[in-house]
Amino acid sequence: MQEQSEYYGSLNLKTDAQFDSLRKIENNEFSTLDQKPGALNSPTCTLNKKVYGWHPYWVGSTYTAYQWNLLSDLCYFSYDASPSTGNNTNSSFAWTTASVVTVAKNNGAKIHICATMFSNHSTFWASTTAQTTFINNIVSLLNARGGDGVNIDFEGMGSSDKVPFVTFMTNLNNALNTANPNYKLSVCLYAVDWSTAFNIPALNTIVDDFTIMGYAYYYAGSGQAVPSDPLYNFQTGYNYTLSKTITYYLKAGATPSKLLMGLPYYGQEWEVAANTLPANTTGNFSSSRTLSYINNNSSTYSAANKNWDGTSYTPYYSYLNAGNWRQCFIDDAYSLGRRYDMVNQRGLGGIAIWALGYDAGMTSYWTLIQNKFSSCAPVVCNDSIFDMGGPMRNYYDSESYAYTLSAPTGSVVKLQFKSFGTEQGYDSLFLYNGSSAAAALIGSYTGTNSPGTITSSGQNLTLRFKSDGSTVTFGFRAIKTCTPQTIITHLADNKITSDVLIYPNPTIGKLFLNTEKIRSLQLFDAQGKLILTKEVSGEDETILDLNLLNIKKGLYFISLTQTNGITHFKKIIYSD
Repeated sequence: MQEQSEYYGSLNLKTDAQFDSLRKIENNEFSTLDQKPGALNSPTCTLNKKVYGWHPYWVGSTYTAYQWNLLSDLCYFSYDASPSTGNNTNSSFAWTTASVVTVAKNNGAKIHICATMFSNHSTFWASTTAQTTFINNIVSLLNARGGDGVNIDFEGMGSSDKVPFVTFMTNLNNALNTANPNYKLSVCLYAVDWSTAFNIPALNTIVDDFTIMGYAYYYAGSGQAVPSDPLYNFQTGYNYTLSKTITYYLKAGATPSKLLMGLPYYGQEWEVAANTLPANTTGNFSSSRTLSYINNNSSTYSAANKNWDGTSYTPYYSYLNAGNWRQCFIDDAYSLGRRYDMVNQRGLGGIAIWALGYDAGMTSYWTLIQNKFSSCAPVVCNDSIFDMGGPMRNYYDSESYAYTLSAPTGSVVKLQFKSFGTEQGYDSLFLYNGSSAAAALIGSYTGTNSPGTITSSGQNLTLRFKSDGSTVTFGFRAIKTCTPQTIITHLADNKITSDVLIYPNPTIGKLFLNTEKIRSLQLFDAQGKLILTKEVSGEDETILDLNLLNIKKGLYFISLTQTNGITHFKKIIYSD
């Protein structure tokens, strides 16, 4: 935030049109890629989490492509507070006239002011006049536009700022409540609170939301090319991740529903000495890249140049530029979706986007929000489940969380553990046969006592994990699938009789069925979706050619109904 605020502030541009022109130059945008509203996601979908987005003044008219039904809060960036006077020093801050504020309000989004201070905090603390001026200005600005709140982004604070910051926030909160009890107060938290600048228990009683700046874990001058927002630990020597940040602030005393995980619509690119992971940077080139920049320069950021780091769960591009390797780590819809999954798993209040407009209206990212945080979210059946250390690293100390895995109506959850290991007797996994930890306990597991394969009796299976404050280990890795309840029941109760033959199984495409006593057959995928219904005319043998059905390789179920009305189910494996 600070880096980009200082850069765009130095340009002395004022209007949306001026910033639109600059954006087209910087992102290599052409007329065919100009801002236009994309295909609107379902307007009937309602958010079940907060989706909070910062709108920096330099993104111009990108708000014309915002899908307002999927954005709960817009925060206008930024009121740059003078430490000596408390007044705004940003001539581009157009809160009172900005069209985006009007449009956001008209579309039902909450509107907030983002107020920044990047240095000289001690000067501000020493001046009650400056603090009072700041507070009075913010209240006046909110009153003038019917605003909803203020977001405080004071960066670079240290331990000496902890006490005066709480005092200031308390005074600000009191003034907001006096002016309008509905005014909201939020504060930006650092990805890593190196100097323990925040008294979280005290702030938790004051603020409505904490917006975690979950990016820039590595800065532009990093000695290695790395993800801006590693979901899991990229390298063991520097173990700071989104997962660890969440655990840190929850342990510090933040209410989970008040935590909004800020995630980037940008990444960082470096020139590197070699195309390795991790790669050392040369110091010759480093630049941030937005999602729209990547989209509009597809010849460089192509599928051929795209790679996947399975340790941090981050995609990256690597390519040669004038004979030198470059690497750019930036999220795509899949990796952001996995980060959104963690927000749901840890019970957080939602997400915060830095920054709105950096996607330039790309509908895939709005669709992702709809699919993760709305009433229209689909049930995902085939998924990989990890502890908070991810697939390659250990979990963390002092974790405590629970979340529910669900299947579609009429189906059950199957969880197959591929690996399991916790600190014996101290770190444990609990599995419950229902939608919460109040449901019947299936079992508790610690040490190397793996759950193996667990199948729920209904649509839901709840997982709860806790770790103490010392030893950690590799945790668990599991595969989630869904299976129709009727198939589970019949697989347990029925067997294919000796005079009903299905072969070969596994099959590479063609199934031969002895169907003399079979009246009809049905084929289902692993989630219970009906693929094929076929009446059988009493011939001795039927050939079912799976290659003609345009289906993927994988697990299927076949239902055979005999002439006597009895139905049998059998698993079919369709493989190479």
